[in-house]
Amino acid sequence: MSQLKTNALFVLRRLIEALDSLSEEELKKMSDPQYSIEFKAIRRRSKDESKLLFTDTNAEEAITQLSMFSSRQDAQAMLDGKYPSKKVLEVIARKLDIPITRQDKVEDLRDKIVEATVGAKIRSQAIQGTTGGE
Repeated sequence: MSQLKTNALFVLRRLIEALDSLSEEELKKMSDPQYSIEFKAIRRRSKDESKLLFTDTNAEEAITQLSMFSSRQDAQAMLDGKYPSKKVLEVIARKLDIPITRQDKVEDLRDKIVEATVGAKIRSQAIQGTTGGE
């Protein structure tokens, strides 16, 4: 059997499973010509897979990169470009032992991370009376 036929059979089996899971009311709507039927393919990710996308090791690498910057603006730009999602920023913040709340927005997390890395280094240099180039 060709690959196309195999794929078509697999799709039909999945459609039958989906139809079997519908309620009686939903089936009535599907048979009513006033309703349209739309198909949408959505990739499902397992919870384990989403956790593997950004690990503690990745967070440590990000923290190392952040600590190399000498200005808050540069660190902020790096976070904006490389780590746009809240979940990733939460992993980095947790690795830095930064207290976070559910209400924290992406911008808040970025500010906290920058302050905990580059901001701390700049404050320390100011207290010691040195600059980043010395």
